[in-house]
Amino acid sequence: MKCKKVAVIKASALFLLSFMILLAGCSPMNETSIAANTKQQGTSMNTQQKSDSKSFEPARKKNGEKIIIGFSQRRVAGSDWYTNLIRGAEEQAKKQDVKLIVLDAQGDVAKQVSGVEDLIAQNVDAVIMNPQDSSGVIPATNKLAQRKIPLVAVNSNLDAKANPITFVSDDPRDTGYKAGWELAKAASEKFGNKVIKAAMVSGYPKEVVSQYRRNGMISGWTDFMLEKYGKSNLELVAERFGNWVPDKALPEMQDIATSHPDLQVVFCMSDVMLPGIFTALKNTGLSGKTLVGSIDGTKEAIRKVSDPKSGLVVTVSNDPRVQGADAVKMAIKVVQGKQVPSIHYIDNPVITKKNAKELYDSNSSY
Repeated sequence: MKCKKVAVIKASALFLLSFMILLAGCSPMNETSIAANTKQQGTSMNTQQKSDSKSFEPARKKNGEKIIIGFSQRRVAGSDWYTNLIRGAEEQAKKQDVKLIVLDAQGDVAKQVSGVEDLIAQNVDAVIMNPQDSSGVIPATNKLAQRKIPLVAVNSNLDAKANPITFVSDDPRDTGYKAGWELAKAASEKFGNKVIKAAMVSGYPKEVVSQYRRNGMISGWTDFMLEKYGKSNLELVAERFGNWVPDKALPEMQDIATSHPDLQVVFCMSDVMLPGIFTALKNTGLSGKTLVGSIDGTKEAIRKVSDPKSGLVVTVSNDPRVQGADAVKMAIKVVQGKQVPSIHYIDNPVITKKNAKELYDSNSSY
């Protein structure tokens, strides 16, 4: 009888312990754990790169030969984002002992086409391309197809006729949506449900990534305002194009701000253009008065988001180093005959005043 009682007590204790573990596993994430998760997603690649360097073996073709990858980059000068895109690719190629040949088209479509021809002549096994013009480079992509050289698009997608094996990027519509939602939230806190005068500084006219980000931003803003007030309150007075660089964005933003001294909000498509935008706002007396939402998650943008006086209320991460590294990984897999997804999106965590100080890394290269 005593043995039976002991068995019952043990069984009851075991059941209670299992129940407590189940409750712990099912409890919702608190704010601290959510912040920790966001921080893990949003931090720079420095820590990840250190651990990854031990996990990659030299990549080879099926016959054991070294892999050669060409990288056709639309432009480098004037953009830290493009510089870090190439840096990410080069570091990944080094880790996997792959030869990477990078050619800079310097913003010239014809030069990008001829550059791809040069890569073909160098017997590359695959080509990564960030196109200056999605359809203008078709003559080059046709030659790649004729020679059965796989093509990986990165950052800016290609025309469907180019038929890339995969596209590596952030999800531009989702990234834009997140930025638009948070910008609308900040505008609601500052201005209420009044009509908001806003302007937009995009990359290039008719560029797919610019269009997707723009549409995402407007959708995010509209959804927030509809849920909050049951109406849209956005008066978009202008869209201009800064070609993804600050010196081009500055005069465009200054012209808008001069024409609309009551401007309240700016949608910016890239943190790279922010120095030009903030200079223009300062020159026109709107510094600190106008709210800005942006995309890319650069170190300087994160620092500004943490400063309530800067006017920058949100940036959404789009790490070029991750895009560059992942593009190389995809190219290697394709050369080795492995399957890859047709679209590969990187993580794009949101950075606001709530988590900016946690995510800021003064040692980041980006």
